[in-house]
Amino acid sequence: MRSGTALREALLRLLERRAFEQITVRDICAEAGVHYATFFRHHASKEALLDHVAADQMARLVELTMPIKESGDDRRAILVLCRYVEDHRVLWSVLLNGGAGATMRAEWLRYTRQVTGAANPDSWLPSELGTICTTSLIVETISWWLRQEKDAWPPDPIADIIHRLVTTSIASRGPIER
Repeated sequence: MRSGTALREALLRLLERRAFEQITVRDICAEAGVHYATFFRHHASKEALLDHVAADQMARLVELTMPIKESGDDRRAILVLCRYVEDHRVLWSVLLNGGAGATMRAEWLRYTRQVTGAANPDSWLPSELGTICTTSLIVETISWWLRQEKDAWPPDPIADIIHRLVTTSIASRGPIER
């Protein structure tokens, strides 16, 4: 267990200094103080380790935002999410725009499906499609934001953009005839 934690923390420290593509399994092991063979007892590859980090980050976002969302304050939940991403910008840039992009998007959608409430039967948008669209709006907006210059967009306006995108595009407008 300690080795697994050491490997995750080592990868995060290395990501602050270098691009994911420039990091080797040997680099991670050296940073973690773990033998090379130990790495492969925990992970099949450095990509698998990054996938594990992605899942950990999604769990952390859910932990931070769900109590706020459950209180009905979606805007504040989005703001907390954006501030967390900003505080961990290097990691999130790698997770969304680097080697774990596809995994991160799938993980985000999986978590969203888990925490989404009951479908609104009067909504014009099928529940599953609404979940996919909402998740995509959030993820792709954050991904875009992380590709911008560091101080070009602070978290607060990004949270406003996301909130407006989600509420104006997904808000109920009545059923669609089939």
